[in-house]
Amino acid sequence: MSFSDEMKQRFPELCRSLTAAKAKGRLAHSFMIISESEETRRNFALFLAQIAACPVPLSSGEPDPDCPVCRAIAKGSYADLHTLGPVGKMYQIRVGELVNPEPNTIRAFMNALYLTGSTGGGKVGIISEADRMNRESQNALLKTLEEPPRDTTLILCTANPGALLATTRSRCQQLRLPDQEKIFDFSGKKNVIAAMHELVFNGINDPARAESAASMLIQAAENIEKDAKDEVGDRFDEAIAAAENVGDNALRKRLEARKNDEISGAFMRCRAKFLGVIEAYCSQVFMLSCGVSPDALPHPELLEELSPLPMTSAERGEFVLKQAEELCRTLNYNVNLELALRTFALQLAL
Repeated sequence: MSFSDEMKQRFPELCRSLTAAKAKGRLAHSFMIISESEETRRNFALFLAQIAACPVPLSSGEPDPDCPVCRAIAKGSYADLHTLGPVGKMYQIRVGELVNPEPNTIRAFMNALYLTGSTGGGKVGIISEADRMNRESQNALLKTLEEPPRDTTLILCTANPGALLATTRSRCQQLRLPDQEKIFDFSGKKNVIAAMHELVFNGINDPARAESAASMLIQAAENIEKDAKDEVGDRFDEAIAAAENVGDNALRKRLEARKNDEISGAFMRCRAKFLGVIEAYCSQVFMLSCGVSPDALPHPELLEELSPLPMTSAERGEFVLKQAEELCRTLNYNVNLELALRTFALQLAL
């Protein structure tokens, strides 16, 4: 099933509303897609890009899947589709210099949108993880959100709209996509949970078990980069090969940069899920130690392999949670991940 068919199946009323607006010439020019799922945000943004950019829509306003523009968007090779997302160790979307702004910045992104289109379809700009824009970046974007270039649609994607300025939100038509994503799904989840079982309940005053559990955590952390590459997969490879075959080096470089940016973003999301499991696990332990019923836990699946649930004192529960919070704070800085995880494991054991 294509991403467009999936979105129409999952969100039929919203899709019909957008295509009807396209048919009547009333489609908004700035949108904000809100969903907990990164994949859902990305796929809906691409479908919305097809709706906005298609030069020969069906009478219903739906994009024609056989038109060259829609096919290029689906393949990731549409030259007038510009994307931007957070990059770097701080995982931010920077504003960029006023003159000759650096790549992967708001000002470079806007400059690309103001260039004359060359494909016969509309221009589209997609900002992933838009909540990673700081105040300066958002303020620089405001005028373009309100009055984008001719035949241009801007799409901001976020799971956290409250982190954006009210002035940014007010300039976008907000599209909320309800979903049931399991936010902790990643390849190393089971090993992380097993390691936490050992550290919290079995490894107290047992440095050998703590070291074994730390090794499991470190291995799971080392797999994050592979998980990120697997998440992006080969979505850009066909388009990169096509650009290379026709000698369009500028497009090839843009696509390669987009792929690297996607991998960088996927890495940070996978890393957040890894740390999220650790912090959520410790939070469940703390709540249990305070007398919260297992049925009332927000993430009981993290403890479902422990039957019956082992009990721990309120002091131990609070200590476990504080260590997890300290680990997450520490890793906001440029520290050695392996050292931080070993320290965390030894603190819980001793």
